[in-house]
Amino acid sequence: MLEVAPKVYWVRLPLPLKLDHVNVYVLDDGYGWTIIDTGFDTQKTRNIWLKLLNGPLKEKPVTRVLITHYHPDHIGLAGWFQNEFNVELLTTRTSWLMARMLVLDEQSEYTSESLNFYKRAGVPDIIFEKKKSERPFNFCDVVAPLPNGFKRVQEDEILNIGGINWRIKTGNGHAPEHITLWSNDIVIGGDQLLPSISPNLGVTRASQRQIQ
Repeated sequence: MLEVAPKVYWVRLPLPLKLDHVNVYVLDDGYGWTIIDTGFDTQKTRNIWLKLLNGPLKEKPVTRVLITHYHPDHIGLAGWFQNEFNVELLTTRTSWLMARMLVLDEQSEYTSESLNFYKRAGVPDIIFEKKKSERPFNFCDVVAPLPNGFKRVQEDEILNIGGINWRIKTGNGHAPEHITLWSNDIVIGGDQLLPSISPNLGVTRASQRQIQ
């Protein structure tokens, strides 16, 4: 854990992908911890969280998990935190519904829609035939089961975490109804802000003067 701002800690979790990590955050909520995003549901990631929970986080409980969007590297362990530690899950309705639907939709083979997509996209025959015989990747492979309950957060809602007011802003593009959190001088952007591939963020001269 690295403190990047007062009461805001950064954790980098490994991913078994070409993009080999995901950034998550832990916010000091005074009486507990609020976690923002969780990483994949893998044994390696669970072990890292257990080391954190028994190390720098051990003085107080995790009370809330806030998920910026439903992609598995962000929501993967939300259900595990809910089931194992009785935490409250906060996210948008779109993210929860998408994740809940996908985690229940396990496919043992590629659907005709997926195969048609690959064919129309020009996938070489040798790869296409291989895919037809394989079990596809499933959302539930890296996302823990999600309980029924969650707390919905919406555009322009204010969340007070550890005495800091965070305004919720939602956007699309990377994922529908993706949450970003804004305080006076900090933005937690999830995957709306990614090095080298994010849209340009422009500000007016008036905004620059206010920031300075």
